[in-house]
Amino acid sequence: MPFSELSNYRSRAWAEISRRTTASTVITWLCRIVVGAAFILGGWAKCIDPYGTLYKMLEYIHAWGFYTMPREPVVMAAVALGVAELTIGVCCITGVLRHSAAVAASAMMCFMLPLTAYIAIANPVSDCGCFGDLLILSNTATFLKNVVLAAACVWLLLRNNCCHGLFIRQLQWLPLAATIIYALVLAAIGYNVQPTVDFRPYPVGACLAQDDDAEITAFEYTRGGKTRTFDIDNLPDSTWTYVGPAGAREEAETTFAVFDSNGMEAEIFEPEGKQLIFVVPDPGEHFLTRSRFANELARYAALHGVESAAIVGTSAAGIREWSLLAAPEFEVYSADDTDLKTLVRGDIAAVYLNDGKIVWKRNLASLDTDITEEAALHENALDTLSVPDDGTLATVLTAVYIVILMLGIVATATVRITRRRR
Repeated sequence: MPFSELSNYRSRAWAEISRRTTASTVITWLCRIVVGAAFILGGWAKCIDPYGTLYKMLEYIHAWGFYTMPREPVVMAAVALGVAELTIGVCCITGVLRHSAAVAASAMMCFMLPLTAYIAIANPVSDCGCFGDLLILSNTATFLKNVVLAAACVWLLLRNNCCHGLFIRQLQWLPLAATIIYALVLAAIGYNVQPTVDFRPYPVGACLAQDDDAEITAFEYTRGGKTRTFDIDNLPDSTWTYVGPAGAREEAETTFAVFDSNGMEAEIFEPEGKQLIFVVPDPGEHFLTRSRFANELARYAALHGVESAAIVGTSAAGIREWSLLAAPEFEVYSADDTDLKTLVRGDIAAVYLNDGKIVWKRNLASLDTDITEEAALHENALDTLSVPDDGTLATVLTAVYIVILMLGIVATATVRITRRRR
């Protein structure tokens, strides 16, 4: 073969190798991003709301016929699952521990893919809970999503080591340690106080009161499948069909039924004034250990013109039995425990309302018992308590976490540039 032809052959071969390498690199990074983003989103949602993960796990366990499972191991599993998913996701998307991350993600998909296939067929639960309350997918959509993730994990098993990551080997401990600490802090706050971000129907600022005396000035009408809102001074002609007061449907979606000890529906959320509501989704011995503090807090609130009441996740008959044990010094009502678990997280929490709107929500155990001391009687400390679940704390923690990762990425880039110049 002439030298010129040999040279051209080598050039074409190197060009083909380069093209294939570039395509492989692009696909690998796409798989890293897809798998990493899915795991990060699911892990973050679980760490933010460990109680939500606990409830979903118990829903699975009960659907399979196990009703006597101790709760403590399930709590630990819920937190561990969130931390593991978030850590695996960060490792995948940054290329840290490339082989181990691909193996861990694939191992998790080996469990999740058959599970979601079973859920899609048997439908034992309403949704898988993969992304908590942040993003609710149908069981079929969840299975299809996991098929895509499983395929991406197979590619990473085969090709993940062919691409460099965002951190050099000497700095790979940094994203690992930062992610685990970040996840555990979110989970600790979410479990002991309240989730730092609230994706449920009753976040801070939501109105629980229904003001029956409020003047209605806007109405909804429909025509040809379209719905519009008209004010009271500009009502439409007879070709439009009346639907109802504007906002009525949204209001119905953000309230739940509360009953008194006689089983009659009661409206306890007042549109004016301040209220302290103790919410007990699980009326067991958890509240009994806090009942004395709750009574002290109710007396303290009364000194500042704040009414107190409790809503317990039990029947009307259960209220009387529970009241005999807890001896509350305030009115007690009942509601569906699922609604109460949507309102707050934890076995017992306090919800502070002002004119029917939620000011803050906290687990009772997270409140300082010194709040009821004599020295605090000159001002209402309930008005100045921090709000852990308005998103501010989560934003600060996430910003600090991202800055740490960015510093590691900049340090890695600096080292690699320095090595190339030598």
